[in-house]
Amino acid sequence: MHQAYKITINYFLLMLLLIIITGIWIVLLQTSLNLETITNYYVNKSLLGVLEVLTPHLLAMGTVVFILTHFLSFKNKNTSLETKISTLLFLVMLLSNLSLLVITEITPWMIWVKIISLLLFLLFSLFLMWRVFIRKY
Repeated sequence: MHQAYKITINYFLLMLLLIIITGIWIVLLQTSLNLETITNYYVNKSLLGVLEVLTPHLLAMGTVVFILTHFLSFKNKNTSLETKISTLLFLVMLLSNLSLLVITEITPWMIWVKIISLLLFLLFSLFLMWRVFIRKY
């Protein structure tokens, strides 16, 4: 592929890595990884407040999934592992975002679903970023 593709892909991967680091930093500043603080953050939001958080995250995370899966299939056919991880990445992204709608005072255990799905999203994203990075374009 052209050198421009390599530069574009590497730039995207770098920016995505910086966004992930910044996102983790903001979460740590806001919640201090205290389960009660995280739960209160979501429980105290109205439906409109949850939608204000949900909408941009759903769009941004969906875009990340879309771009990563397309970068994987630029030159070589995806392996079955990459296809499975891409599908899981999409499902975990949906679960992470839609779990916000059901975190209430009655269902505080849903925060665990949110945390685990978010960690899986980060893990799968980093794995696919690595797979895209090591591809020979």
